[in-house]
Amino acid sequence: MNKLRSNQIFAVLLGSAAFPLLCRTEPFTIEGIFGAAIATAVQLLLCIPILLLYRTGFCFGECARRHRILPLCFIVYLLFRGGTSFVQLQQTSQEISLPFSEKFLAAALIALVCLYTVSLGIQTIARSSTMILGILLITLAIMCIGAIPQAEPQNLALSPNDTIWKGFFRSMTTADELPLLFLLLDFSEKKTYRSIVPVWVGKFLLGSYLSVLGMAVLGSRMAKASHPFFAIVSVSQPLSTQRADALYILVFVMLCVLRITLFAVLAAHLLRLCFPKLRYTSTLCLLSMLGIAGAASKISVSGIWEF
Repeated sequence: MNKLRSNQIFAVLLGSAAFPLLCRTEPFTIEGIFGAAIATAVQLLLCIPILLLYRTGFCFGECARRHRILPLCFIVYLLFRGGTSFVQLQQTSQEISLPFSEKFLAAALIALVCLYTVSLGIQTIARSSTMILGILLITLAIMCIGAIPQAEPQNLALSPNDTIWKGFFRSMTTADELPLLFLLLDFSEKKTYRSIVPVWVGKFLLGSYLSVLGMAVLGSRMAKASHPFFAIVSVSQPLSTQRADALYILVFVMLCVLRITLFAVLAAHLLRLCFPKLRYTSTLCLLSMLGIAGAASKISVSGIWEF
């Protein structure tokens, strides 16, 4: 695999972290912001040992070739997270106007796109993540322009149904940046981390931005919104004569492809390290993720996938 720059790792991680925020089903609250702040501090502390380990010259690839248990654990984790992302896609697709009605068809089509993007390699994915992140920021700015006339500052109040502890737990259970960072640093030639560590700050700022905007715009309607992000979108259109729904759907799909592709390309890489003669590893990983998502739908345990 090709080497990555630290700013590319930052863009990949932040873009991947943005997708669950768009799929979020819990209401945005002030308590959630404080809980996320604590979770950010904890993750930054946990990040230090990883960075120190790589500064000693550690190479995960060499370790994985000698000890298969560790990479196999990572493979299971990556497949689980990929399946989670497919479940989030299926659930959220019911809220937006995708050009197909069957929710599993949406997952299958996304998987086909991911199969192609995985074949391009990790460096191509990293370069595209920078562009996707830029489009996301422009989209959020457009959302803000449309939301300002609808915002009511008095809606920014504490929620009786949420706590800081719940917000902390919710943030920690959806945080996969640490294991992804541990794997991606193996592809970083120059161990410079100034552009990597701020990913947690960026994720916190993104979540806080959506939370404040959502509370100010939706108010009491927040409790009834099944997906708060798209509820904000529905009432904060920047132009009175032209809706911007297509832009938000485009960003949603791009972030989904980026996240699932990242999981698939890393899982396939680890599979090849463990089993050098194994072929079609990317296809096997994506099919496994689809299988996990399908099993979750069949046994009706979607609550397990929503944190």
